[in-house]
Amino acid sequence: MRTLCMVLAAAACANAGLVKVPLEREVSILGRTEKPLQEVMRSGKVLAGEVLKVGLKYAPKTTAVPKVPITDFMNAQYYGPVSIGTPEQEFKVIYDTGSSNLWVPGENCTGCVHKKYNSSMSSTFVYNGTEFSILYGSGAVRGTCDQDTVTFGGLKVKNQVFAETTAEPGLPWVVGRFDGILGMGWVQISVNGITPVFFSMMEQKLVDAGQFSFYLSAQAWPHKKTSELALGGVDPAHFTGNFSYVPVSKDGYWQIHTDSISVGNETIHANFDSVVDSGTSLLAFPLATAVRINSKLGCIDAGIECVFEACPDFSTLPPLNVTLAGKVYTLSGEDYILQVQEPGAPTQCISGIMGFPGALPENLGAILGDVFMRKYYTTFDAANNRVGFALANHN
Repeated sequence: MRTLCMVLAAAACANAGLVKVPLEREVSILGRTEKPLQEVMRSGKVLAGEVLKVGLKYAPKTTAVPKVPITDFMNAQYYGPVSIGTPEQEFKVIYDTGSSNLWVPGENCTGCVHKKYNSSMSSTFVYNGTEFSILYGSGAVRGTCDQDTVTFGGLKVKNQVFAETTAEPGLPWVVGRFDGILGMGWVQISVNGITPVFFSMMEQKLVDAGQFSFYLSAQAWPHKKTSELALGGVDPAHFTGNFSYVPVSKDGYWQIHTDSISVGNETIHANFDSVVDSGTSLLAFPLATAVRINSKLGCIDAGIECVFEACPDFSTLPPLNVTLAGKVYTLSGEDYILQVQEPGAPTQCISGIMGFPGALPENLGAILGDVFMRKYYTTFDAANNRVGFALANHN
């Protein structure tokens, strides 16, 4: 996979214009004990890792992040390659629109099991030394800032400041398939005010347009329709029809005003802001909102999550409607139910509606994560301060 990613990225770069970065996807239960999959899915803790991620990004800094024991947890992430240094040292990272920093494990990272960045091996490394820290519900990512050439989609971003970590928190980082995070949010939420990688690309005129776009396939590698991040525009092969745009309501997150959320003909919540977040696997709502939605699906409510006794007939489930700038975006049952498969065991189904048991800042009422972005090809237009949606082409 690594070789193919590098070949595709280089080919796109050679053609100039749109740069296509292939993404890998995995859906699994990590940190598994010997318990059967069905028992694990009914533990009420499968989404604990997602709760911690949402808490990190969006809980007010004065609010303690809800702590849920993480043992068996769901991993449903998209990730891809980035390289740092000269010669290049390649890492797998989550391209995360809900944060703004690039970090990977450093050579002195204690207990880190993933690939580590070695500054002594890079001829373009420049010492910075500023302390770096992001608090997670299960600990903290800590380290120091450095500067080097970052290669992203075959494009070389010079003098990019990033963090090499010396400590990482919790089981999700130990057993996750990714090495680090490449944040694609705005500088307003960047730790230490570091310019995010994509905005550095814009400043250095490495992309034709100041926008990037996600196509998230429901299939995992090596299926033909794999996922893709497009840098510098949109890829017409991955959407149908026209884009509808929603202005960013507040710089920092990719935050947009939401008219309403409804299930069938019943409005659940109206007149609030949402964040479009590629680093959140599901649709996250305040707990009370999530419970109201899940109560209409026939699943077993376990607080932050809702699991089905047996996978339902998706055609019998009500549509979930998200109205943005007057346009209704509809998710069917097949869109918002996540299926988890394991050889020799029946497929298990869990609602893609997750409840966050804590406060969200200001008027924030939803996190539109990968469940939404799979149905709707999403472009993040930094140059025009807006987010665009078109129906994804999964044929």
